[in-house]
Amino acid sequence: MIETAPASTTPALWLPAGALGCYEGDARLRSWLATPGLLTERVRAAAGAAFSLEVLGEDASQGEHRRTILLGTRAVPWIYAETSIPDTSLAAHPWLARMGEVSLGEELTARGGTRSDFAYARLVADTPLVARALARTALPPQALWIRRSDFAIAGAPLTVQEAFLPGIGVAGLEDGAGVEGDTGLDTQAARCMR
Repeated sequence: MIETAPASTTPALWLPAGALGCYEGDARLRSWLATPGLLTERVRAAAGAAFSLEVLGEDASQGEHRRTILLGTRAVPWIYAETSIPDTSLAAHPWLARMGEVSLGEELTARGGTRSDFAYARLVADTPLVARALARTALPPQALWIRRSDFAIAGAPLTVQEAFLPGIGVAGLEDGAGVEGDTGLDTQAARCMR
């Protein structure tokens, strides 16, 4: 029997993109969090030949279909993501359950899907989503930034939550390829700390 710690009872503070500078001082990480457009495209560009999108699983329960992936390099995952698709959306768009190794964002964009603004939260290790991300990547307990958004395709909703893992943008790359920007405290974050 596997024992699990009780889930955190601390409510999440979900932030808009404009507030990230006050809560995350690492400009490089913040730029990944606030990536406009498709995150898969940025990961693919940064990882180059080492790019990997791995589907960890797809299952249906409690009125929804859940797809779980890792995105990053073949050596190191950078993002753990879960997509929740209500059964009603799946009934209208059954192809959502048969995507395989295709990027959800790219497929939805190609099919005319729309996306809400992003919301962000730094969640502790015992939050269910973070606990699943840490377990699937064998990382030690730690808080992770989560980016959440809602998609709609012809009015059918689905939700994507992405956990940004510690090696994003740098780990698993040969000879420093893909390293972007300074990782130090920037002036925007410093202003928020005054």
